Amino acid sequence: MDLKWIKTFITVYEEGSFRAAAEKLFISQPSITVHIKALEEELQVQLFKREHTKITMTEIGKQYYMMGKKLLAQVEEDKRTIKSFSNNKKIRIVMALSSSLTSANILKIVHNFMYANPQYEIEIRMQETNHLDDLLKNEQIDIVISLNRTKSKDLHSEQILSESAKLIYSSNTQLVGDTFDQQLKNLFDSYPLYIGYLDEHAPIMEWLGKEYKIKQFNHVKDSIFAVRLIKENIGIGILPEFQVASEIAEEQLKVLDIGAIASLYRINIYISYKRDQEHIQPFLIYLRNQFQ
Repeated sequence: MDLKWIKTFITVYEEGSFRAAAEKLFISQPSITVHIKALEEELQVQLFKREHTKITMTEIGKQYYMMGKKLLAQVEEDKRTIKSFSNNKKIRIVMALSSSLTSANILKIVHNFMYANPQYEIEIRMQETNHLDDLLKNEQIDIVISLNRTKSKDLHSEQILSESAKLIYSSNTQLVGDTFDQQLKNLFDSYPLYIGYLDEHAPIMEWLGKEYKIKQFNHVKDSIFAVRLIKENIGIGILPEFQVASEIAEEQLKVLDIGAIASLYRINIYISYKRDQEHIQPFLIYLRNQFQ
């Protein structure tokens, strides 16, 4: 997901029209339309209702507006934090991070490394998996952290974390039933299940569909959006705990183990990089230690 899509969406909402947003962002009105359409396709939701030249925000769009504001503010804060340590010459590392991992405490880990090692400057780019191998080979980025292993023999990938998927639900939801099986059945009867943000869901969903009558599958491409909907008690989801660790600690979300099937299809985090880069070694060691 491109951050400029989110910025465009927020500007359209605040300015009240595509034309006004285009003027404020100094881009063409067709570009505004392309950004909004791309964001809607990525999220698989409708953010605006369009009637001729008039647009109004949908209810789901209003929810995503607050989420988008928070995400952009966090990105800007992280940039300021990383740049604030010293004006001395830095050891620069460019790191690409999958947007599905922004809630996995990786940004906090990077911040802590920078604080302990002020000679380093780490640029974080939020990018999806397409073309990441090429960017690594061409040395446009130094490290990739994502849910996928590199397919190139010229690059190295190592797994730093592996967790089974769990059923995630709102802390406002009361489990009904005396057994695990009854509790799962009642959750699936009562709430739609959000999927689509992890490829590893496919075999787990196939198994669950055979074992339980699931009320509804709702596809959401963005895991951050899915977590927000689950917190709002609008649905339930299948996620590894590392993606919702802070929400669990704050007792906003709860976890239910869905059994052995999820352990067979674990969710993994990989670091990928080009070999023989001395300047990234201290950061790699730090990352490995944080995830042990």
